[in-house]
Amino acid sequence: MTFALKLFSGLIVVAAILFFLFGGTIADRAMNSVDQFGPYAISEQSQTQNQASFVTDLHADPLLWNRDLLARNSYGQVDLPRLAEGQVAFQVFGIVTKTPTGQNFDSNPSDTDMLPPLTMVSGYPTNAWFGEGAIQNRALHQMQKLHDFSTQSDGALRVIKTKADMQQLIADRAAGQNVIGGLLGLEGMQPIEGELGAVDILFNAGARMGGLAHFFDNEVAGSAHGEDKYGLTDLGRQVISRMEALNMIVDLAHASPKTIDDLLDMATRPVVVSHTGVKGTCGGNRNLSDAHLQRLKANGALIGIGYFDGAVCGKSPEKIADAMIYAINLIGVEHIALGSDFDGAVGTGFDTSGVGMVSDALRARGLPDADIAKVMGLNAQRFFLAALPE
Repeated sequence: MTFALKLFSGLIVVAAILFFLFGGTIADRAMNSVDQFGPYAISEQSQTQNQASFVTDLHADPLLWNRDLLARNSYGQVDLPRLAEGQVAFQVFGIVTKTPTGQNFDSNPSDTDMLPPLTMVSGYPTNAWFGEGAIQNRALHQMQKLHDFSTQSDGALRVIKTKADMQQLIADRAAGQNVIGGLLGLEGMQPIEGELGAVDILFNAGARMGGLAHFFDNEVAGSAHGEDKYGLTDLGRQVISRMEALNMIVDLAHASPKTIDDLLDMATRPVVVSHTGVKGTCGGNRNLSDAHLQRLKANGALIGIGYFDGAVCGKSPEKIADAMIYAINLIGVEHIALGSDFDGAVGTGFDTSGVGMVSDALRARGLPDADIAKVMGLNAQRFFLAALPE
């Protein structure tokens, strides 16, 4: 072997080692960008009010990445120190298990998957990389990560599974404890891998919320971004019945219009749309039409407005507030909440420590303080107290 060939081979080995050591962090930094990190200019009025508003975010995806959520990171959008700085009381953690090649909002195949390389460099077990059971194992791994972070947090992070957990979190925060609640929500039901019984497996592992489809059509339901965009399948109807029996909250984020209609036709419990926009301020097939907003109001649903361009046609607090005000004027303030999609491979204008700027933007739009408190968290507090299992 010539010296040049030995050198080239050595460089390949070094590159491979660096990829496995740092590839996940590089991807995280690149895909979860923030236009401006804090500290942020937030009014004293919003800071004071948000202390009592039980600030809640219905969707963020930091568990997908190889990031220590107990440390303050210089990249990404969510970790425990920044949640505390943003006065966030309750965070729903999304579980992302499969993303199609060339992911886009319009049309994605169901038979491709970009996640194996990320799982390989992000500390996932080998049974979550490829093959049968890998998608479910990715979900179980991410859920276990939240439980592990909770155990290691010295009481600063608490996994919420029941009404009693929620009541205790509310009481402890009212008493001045700086504890943050975390709830696990599946982003699409593909982790059941076509098996109805797997709903119970995921529920027993801690999942309390479940989206039906993510960026592709699956065995349960069609996606707004799938190739066929069909509605609920026969299996999907069985899944809904089982979720309702378990008091597992159904999430319609990313669902196709047909799936939304099919679900609302059969739902016996209120649902969420955890991270979305509204067509009234930002067109696009992932955002809700006025007709669907009205149907969701009749269901008693809770709708989280996203912080990213695809949801609100911008990334500023003002754009977020525009979408919220539109929805409030159409269906009432009781149905509107925060749904950032932080760390969901989206760029945002600020990280979770700056969520108080949304309060300021709503106040600038003339929303009364009592209604701002509802949007920031009191609506979500009420919803989860009613929806979680005993």
